Amino acid sequence: MNAISKKIPLFLALVFVWVLGCGFDNLEVETSAGIESVMADLTSEDFEALQIEDEWGEKVLANVEDYVTVRQEPNADSKAIGRMFKGDGGMIIEQTEDGWTKVKSGNVEGYVSNEYLHFGQDAYEASQEAATLTATSLTGGLRIRSEASTEAKILKNVEEGAKLTVIEQQDEWVQVQYAEDKTGFVSAEFVDVNYELGEAMTMEEIEKKEAEEKREKLKQQLTAMQANGDEVTLLAALIQAEAGNQPYEGQVAVGAVVMNRVRSGRYSSILAAIYAPGQFGVVSNGSIGRYLSNPKASCRQAAQEAINGYTTVGSFTHFKNAASPVSGDHIVIGNHVFY
Repeated sequence: MNAISKKIPLFLALVFVWVLGCGFDNLEVETSAGIESVMADLTSEDFEALQIEDEWGEKVLANVEDYVTVRQEPNADSKAIGRMFKGDGGMIIEQTEDGWTKVKSGNVEGYVSNEYLHFGQDAYEASQEAATLTATSLTGGLRIRSEASTEAKILKNVEEGAKLTVIEQQDEWVQVQYAEDKTGFVSAEFVDVNYELGEAMTMEEIEKKEAEEKREKLKQQLTAMQANGDEVTLLAALIQAEAGNQPYEGQVAVGAVVMNRVRSGRYSSILAAIYAPGQFGVVSNGSIGRYLSNPKASCRQAAQEAINGYTTVGSFTHFKNAASPVSGDHIVIGNHVFY
């Protein structure tokens, strides 16, 4: 494996050719005039080529419609350590003789087959369409607002360095996209707006992003159900995900746990109780989603009874696997212990 030789910029190459042509005698006297002569012969196209050569001589752009896998070693059977998506750029670290390039992009450093990369002029031309106008947060807790006003509702806070896709620039405000189908406004004073290429993502970053997207989609589904007043189905889906294979009194018990939390005042609604971070594994992993459209009849009935105030576990607000130890008052129903 040989490291890639650094390319000599076109301008320096022209100067070198001129020096060889005129010889080294009187070089100090003639260098300035000779360089001026070379410069005078350059056309605007030459200067553009110089700029492209300077910018893209050691950079690549992903040549894909979706993504290409970045691998630990330069072969197709090597471990996948990340992905370069359409529009992602990177720096060339080295190239192999058998058609692979080691690339540094974002937090990923690994090998990509040359078949899936643009180089040089091709990379530059493709980048003109791939670059995205991006607002980078210059401060921690950057506020994304619903309108271009400091009085508008705060939709989200983002950390310093966060990158947001720009929808529209105004004098004092920038409209940005901060999630799928969600936009807001940030103060232009606290962001740096530039055209940027994307960066590769590690497999861990991809998994985290996919989990966040799945969770956001689930939250939207749950919120829509609550807005439609369909809390019975919402609670029934949780019951089926957590206790669909348990006896009916155990299904009611799960519903009662949720309703006990709501009635305690700790949560404002069934949705808030169900979606509270870290409370229900079936919500965290998204498996509740498969039951939202049509939970089975027993779970729907258990949900309705729990909402009506029926409980098989008194005022208990928690449950877990029956094999887990519990101190204090508790009751075991099927495979769960309620406490």
